[in-house]
Amino acid sequence: MNKRILILILFCIVFSVNSICLAYPNEKNGFRDFYWGESLQEVQANDEVYDLKYSGYDEETNSVFYVGKLTNPYISGQEMDNIFFMFWNNKLCWIGIYFSNEKYINVLDSMKINFGYPEFKNNEYYWYGQQTDIVLCSLGGYYACIIINNPYLWNEAKRDGAIRGW
Repeated sequence: MNKRILILILFCIVFSVNSICLAYPNEKNGFRDFYWGESLQEVQANDEVYDLKYSGYDEETNSVFYVGKLTNPYISGQEMDNIFFMFWNNKLCWIGIYFSNEKYINVLDSMKINFGYPEFKNNEYYWYGQQTDIVLCSLGGYYACIIINNPYLWNEAKRDGAIRGW
């Protein structure tokens, strides 16, 4: 009897670990050919982006933003506008992709197909992963956006910003 209980416990552990590792289907380590932890220089050298310019500094995360255009601006047939890159300690940790709000439903449907059904809260859709978190939100009015970040680097950036000034 003890052997059966042990096997059952091991069986449950194996399957619970497997479900934890697969946070959502098709999880990426970044976006297209942009990978978490890449330097600004590596992103600038990538042929996927052009017209990359400094956009600003974020004090809350002690990070810098750059904005550019994608050479292939389509995601699931929907044209995107600008792409923003956030670097903390010269490491890519956050990507924001902006597009017309009228494309929101089509983008949401495509993301559900690619990444599974998201968590919905505060009028935003969330996909949580081990390497990449994704948020889809409508900014009201004309724009909507996809926010993609690496949870570890993003938390480190927030922590860095929070300790500044203490």
